Amino acid sequence: MIKSIVVLLSLLLVVAVSTADDRKTYHVYHKLGNNDDIMQPRGTIQIAPDEDSVLVATFHSDKSAQLDTTAFDNMVENNGLYTVIVLEEGHTKPSKSNTQKYVSASVPGCSLRRANLREEISLSISPTGKLLSVSYRPLISPLAPKSCQQLPPLADKPSAIFSRDTNEESMPFKTTVSFDSHNPMMAIPTILPNSRPPPGKSALVLFYHMISCVQ
Repeated sequence: MIKSIVVLLSLLLVVAVSTADDRKTYHVYHKLGNNDDIMQPRGTIQIAPDEDSVLVATFHSDKSAQLDTTAFDNMVENNGLYTVIVLEEGHTKPSKSNTQKYVSASVPGCSLRRANLREEISLSISPTGKLLSVSYRPLISPLAPKSCQQLPPLADKPSAIFSRDTNEESMPFKTTVSFDSHNPMMAIPTILPNSRPPPGKSALVLFYHMISCVQ
């Protein structure tokens, strides 16, 4: 029964996102290393119904964006962090002076280099499409070197990255995106039994009563 309720809640959440707005757009920026002032656009993630009316997420690269390969190589060499920043459509670019809410995730820059810029970005959104969090994962091959010392710098335009079919030589990331709707936890009833249990059995009886209430 509990599984059926959870499935029903999930379906209702997806319907709520779809009916609240046919499509949602989220802007993606990135930061190379620990410099808080340099934040570059990456593109947008759009969640919209497909031809079967199923909500899907797609990534659209910013055609005007240009990856600073020198800054990327410096980040890797200095063991810096690669940071992805996401904010909802209509919000301005995040900065020190702009305190509008945005979400971000960071990974070691070397991990992204070992993944040859293959990445997975996953958004967590509310039933109304409000952005809650972002998770970021470099898709590292099991055959990848264990460190970045054996890898050529991006400034050398390695063929493993720049020769693959991405059509985005200026921003040669291989991006996979997904999303999930926030499922609220079911509240456990706090109704206590009317009679007092025998000494030594209070915790057991209370636990059994709580389990019975959620079945």
